[in-house]
Amino acid sequence: MILGAVAIATEIRTTNPTPPGQQMSGTVVTCVKKALEKRETAVIAAYTTYQNGSLATLNTRKTSLLAAWDKTTKSDVKAAITAAWKAYKTSTTDLKTALTTARK
Repeated sequence: MILGAVAIATEIRTTNPTPPGQQMSGTVVTCVKKALEKRETAVIAAYTTYQNGSLATLNTRKTSLLAAWDKTTKSDVKAAITAAWKAYKTSTTDLKTALTTARK
């Protein structure tokens, strides 16, 4: 008896057309799909830029820190390490700001 009720309910649901006020026109669907495509492509591009920038920033930090240890005095080493970390922080902050701006 339950199976019969499910079959009837399914049949009724699938044979009833969507009311006219709830149907979406082809123009609306096309517009939404274009906007979605544009937004998602922009988000992917923003994250790709962020990722590539992050890798470049990490490589620059590595190179700067290795170069810092080539200095001859303690004060020069310390100054170079501080400068490397400061540049890394600035670059990372700039990348995050650019990502946030691109996602909006």
